[in-house]
Amino acid sequence: MDSAEPARDVIVCASGVSPSGSIHLGNLREVMTVHLVAEELRRRGRRVEHLHSWDDFDRLRKVPEGLPDAFAEHVGRPLVDVPDPGGEYDSYADRHIQEFTASLEAIGVSLRPIRQAAAYRSGTYREPIKVAMDRRFEIFDILAEHQTAGRHEEPVHERRQAFYPFRVYCHECGRDETEITAYDAATATVTYTCECGHGRSFSLDEEVPGKLVWKVDWPMRWHFEGVDFEPAGADHSAPGSSREVGVKIQRAVFGGEPPYYAGYAFVGISGQSKISSSAGTEATPAAALEILSPAILRWLYARRQPRQSFTIDFGQETLRLYDEWDGLRERVEGGTASELHSWIYTACVETSTGPVRQESLPVSFRLISSAADLTQGNLKQVLRIVSEHLDDPPPADELRERLEPRLTCAINWMTQHVPDEERTRVQDHFDARVWEALDEERRADVLRLVEGLDEHWTLEGLTRLVYGVPKLGLGFDVDEPPNPDIKKAQRAFFVAVYSLLVGAERGPRLPTLLLSIGKERTRALLTPPTP
Repeated sequence: MDSAEPARDVIVCASGVSPSGSIHLGNLREVMTVHLVAEELRRRGRRVEHLHSWDDFDRLRKVPEGLPDAFAEHVGRPLVDVPDPGGEYDSYADRHIQEFTASLEAIGVSLRPIRQAAAYRSGTYREPIKVAMDRRFEIFDILAEHQTAGRHEEPVHERRQAFYPFRVYCHECGRDETEITAYDAATATVTYTCECGHGRSFSLDEEVPGKLVWKVDWPMRWHFEGVDFEPAGADHSAPGSSREVGVKIQRAVFGGEPPYYAGYAFVGISGQSKISSSAGTEATPAAALEILSPAILRWLYARRQPRQSFTIDFGQETLRLYDEWDGLRERVEGGTASELHSWIYTACVETSTGPVRQESLPVSFRLISSAADLTQGNLKQVLRIVSEHLDDPPPADELRERLEPRLTCAINWMTQHVPDEERTRVQDHFDARVWEALDEERRADVLRLVEGLDEHWTLEGLTRLVYGVPKLGLGFDVDEPPNPDIKKAQRAFFVAVYSLLVGAERGPRLPTLLLSIGKERTRALLTPPTP
């Protein structure tokens, strides 16, 4: 926004989502784009309102994936009137709205919601609807400019004469399979017929059982709500799109200038180029919050320009994401982060309404998830392993509180998202076949590790031991700097130990693995039984 422009009392930033299905992480990009802009304006001393429209007066376009074909009887009805398939909420729309709203609250997004069904039916938009009906020919001409030639069978003048920018929901069947046959501007009376056989007249001054078509509805709301900024997806940014058409309609019909605009790119989930509500998806903010702390979920959006697309991966990339976040946090708290990165971090952990929940003790996500892996998610054992990695661990209850929400996220990720073939399975007994396959040097190193367990049974001690044992085997001191021979010996040693402990050539970090297994079991798995 131009700094030379006079300050308005309240800057209105708007977002909108249709609750036509699971409201996913792609939808969250629109809300987060508006939220971050609004928060920055507030930081600069401006009064801002984040207005969010729930388009629950949209029609149900098709049977959602996973629901029976019988649900087709509701196609064409407004989402707010479609029953919740599970019978838990007042409507199909309410289910998705409430789930998404709970996630927004968890990540610190505060907004003023507007339910479009209530706004339309209450007559809130009555006057601009009447303006659109009165000037329907001007609207048609604007829409026709962007229609593909040869697409319609009827000539333009016939379509123009029959055009109305308003869709009625039938009083009898509740669907929008209707056709307006007349409109009396003097009394605001609409006459329509429906495919169900019902027909009726009503006055917009008395009721509003319908809504403006989308390309008119959007600019009408810009004008009515005084919107100053509203982004939209890349599909709305193309020539002839609803954004371009809406700009013309606002200027010509409703008056005034359109809002400032930013086109944002799509968000994908691993294996999908674009997330779709109508196709059904588990890529929701609620699902993400099961494995990502609120601040990190905000970070996915805050660290990128809106025009940058990105893909969310709930697989092994989760580990790298937490590592990167911890690195950013360390740089910010240590005063070495750039101004931009410090701003991004602050935008993720603080809002104008208060701090965003995050752990006060940022223990490595890799450590917690490895502990969850080795203990099958046993909370008590996870806390025990984590405490053994801390120099001055607090009592278990305090430790748990200070690790949340990362603790629960790590356990959820390991036990619910990591495939079984990627999980660690500790051997039940000493593996003689693996032992026989080792050369004498590797066997000597393994036995040297076993001999040092009692003396080095701490995280720091075991770390020094596992890296030092191969050095001793080569005749070096444990403090000898790494060289190619030492690195080669260490790699071979690690493979030998992992093979004996977990039957694989790699696994969780060795000191963590040893601590989680326990001293006696480690000794039993690494030592050949006495004949």
